[in-house]
Amino acid sequence: MIFKLIRTGLLLSLLFLSIVVKAQISHGGEPLFKNAAATSNLKLVELPKFKAISKSIMENDRNFGVKLKHAQYAYSFNVDYNIEKDGVWEELNDGRRVWRFSVKSEGAYSLGIEFSEFRIPFGAQLFVYNDQSNRILGSYTRENNKKSGKFSIEPLVGDELTIEYIEPSEVEFPAKLSIKTILHDYKNIFNLLKDSKVKTSGECNVDINCPEGNGWQTEKRSVCHILYNGWIASGALVNNTRQDGTPYLLTAFHVIHEQEVADAAIFYFNYENSECGGNDGERSQSISGSTLRATTSNLDFTLLELSVQPPLSYSPYYAGWDRSGRVPVNTTCIHHPSGDVKKVSLDNDAPVTATYSDARYTFDENTSWQILNWEVGTTEGGSSGSPLFDENHRIIGDLTGGDASCGNSVNDYFAKFSSSWANYSNINQQLKYWLDPLNLGVEIMNGFDPSFKINERSRCVGNDFTVEAIVNEDAENMFWDFGEDATPTQAVGPGPHNISYSSVGNKSIELSYRSSGVDIEISRDVKVIDLTKLRFDYTIQKRQLTLINQSVDFDSFTWNLGDSNTSEELSPSHEYHNYGEYTVSLTGTNDCGSASVSRQIEMNYDKLLSVYPNPSVDKFTVDLSKIIYSEISWSVYSSAGMEVKNGVIPSYSNTIEFNLKGLSAGIYILRMNVDGEILKRKLLLVK
Repeated sequence: MIFKLIRTGLLLSLLFLSIVVKAQISHGGEPLFKNAAATSNLKLVELPKFKAISKSIMENDRNFGVKLKHAQYAYSFNVDYNIEKDGVWEELNDGRRVWRFSVKSEGAYSLGIEFSEFRIPFGAQLFVYNDQSNRILGSYTRENNKKSGKFSIEPLVGDELTIEYIEPSEVEFPAKLSIKTILHDYKNIFNLLKDSKVKTSGECNVDINCPEGNGWQTEKRSVCHILYNGWIASGALVNNTRQDGTPYLLTAFHVIHEQEVADAAIFYFNYENSECGGNDGERSQSISGSTLRATTSNLDFTLLELSVQPPLSYSPYYAGWDRSGRVPVNTTCIHHPSGDVKKVSLDNDAPVTATYSDARYTFDENTSWQILNWEVGTTEGGSSGSPLFDENHRIIGDLTGGDASCGNSVNDYFAKFSSSWANYSNINQQLKYWLDPLNLGVEIMNGFDPSFKINERSRCVGNDFTVEAIVNEDAENMFWDFGEDATPTQAVGPGPHNISYSSVGNKSIELSYRSSGVDIEISRDVKVIDLTKLRFDYTIQKRQLTLINQSVDFDSFTWNLGDSNTSEELSPSHEYHNYGEYTVSLTGTNDCGSASVSRQIEMNYDKLLSVYPNPSVDKFTVDLSKIIYSEISWSVYSSAGMEVKNGVIPSYSNTIEFNLKGLSAGIYILRMNVDGEILKRKLLLVK
């Protein structure tokens, strides 16, 4: 199904309030000194002047044949300023203390800050502002403290800025604030958009909210604009098999492949014009910082986990994916070329398998999709890491680079999602470990939309569970379709609605409504379970029993091993003191309750060995599937005691097969030595 969604302002329920507070970069409030005369002698620190940069690293790279599609926008000053030795402190009459620090980099269009230490106590606030802009960044509070201790603040227009830190009279610990990097914007990429005569990206680029993007209003919500270390790129939120909203974000290796860079990156969501050809895009929804989960220099992908979940107010969407490697019929890319608002590019034809190579990188052979020609739009510097979608609206790659531009939109290369999946076995070099945490082995995964919630605690056959939409106030004509075997099958209104299913399996719940004149459709899968899929098998090796749990849809297990021992492992092994017969039982628990199953297990090789067919006209097979052994030697004897066949099996096999064709009919004896234990069977050969 092709979903049509617009960016909706989602209402925040109490359930998500704590997430929202942590996810937003700023928390409101006002500084004390922006519009007031300071009573202290605040000195402006001026950074060294540097020669105007005529060519960025990106442009220099192109001279050497590098065609990567990230782009530099700022010069990075390495500095060493901190709250203990720089700036000025002032104590207020109410006992609060204020620390301020001002810095200037002449000629900068904007300045950004990266804190190498950022830890402030409860009740404290930090703001960033200047006299050149009406915008105030902050407040930043204890909620912005991160495990890494680092924090990045987005660029503020102008070539100077002031940091104002307000501390309560009593705090649990003194603030730690150290600045390691100041970013001097020399390209003005953030302000060109405000000039109606000048656009940041090429004229051939198409806004995501133009007619060409109508079919991509769901997936666009996964795509973000990335700022990192003075560079710009793109990326996309991706779903995982738990479908739990873990904020995994896919981008390119050449964009981010070091934890230090991931710590300082800023991710902007919903940076787009509200209508086709408009001029109102704003970077107002952002998240600072991430953790590097997987990447490798052999494949141009990186998987990050954002420092917090994007709140529902960001209307996040976790894009689906296809790891099969199937060649798509056509493709679509959603991206931020040259740091511009969100754009869409369309290729009406199938891509081809290719190898990306340039003066800087050569990635593994045949691990890229090559777009031969974009029929709509193009890509540019800043598009790197953006997702490539197939005709089913699932991600199949991320952008590396190529020749495409508005003048000649040909030959772009995307790292294949299928190659990034598990071409390398280390979990920090593959997508599989992170995006398939349930180890389902699925090749395709649909997207996840958290804008309606499902209470799955009673997802058992016949039991009620609830669904509820969390949408904006102007939503109308809300209609639910719960699918086959559901009671009820349909409903209207936001809910909550109680539903139940009479059969097990994956059920698709569909919600449609109209908002701001646009028809919206959302789909969510829920798995309905019961207690019938509890089962196990086993093998033995002398007195060692290994249990093989084959159960499906259970959350926890308890084993009774029949000799007063128990286990809660998934598939335990256990050594018995004596041979004999034991009753082994397994109890499994899930949302439906508990169930148990038992088996009588004979801890004796002789009882587990079987021969078939017996009698036989020539061929015999010995079933050893329940026995784990190191070595087996075997012989077949006639009734007179003469050996007629023999063999040795030095390694494990489920069966032994031998042919007595040509021998006289009668009774024969099979003698087996299994790790020192002698087993015998009568064989009846007939004509």
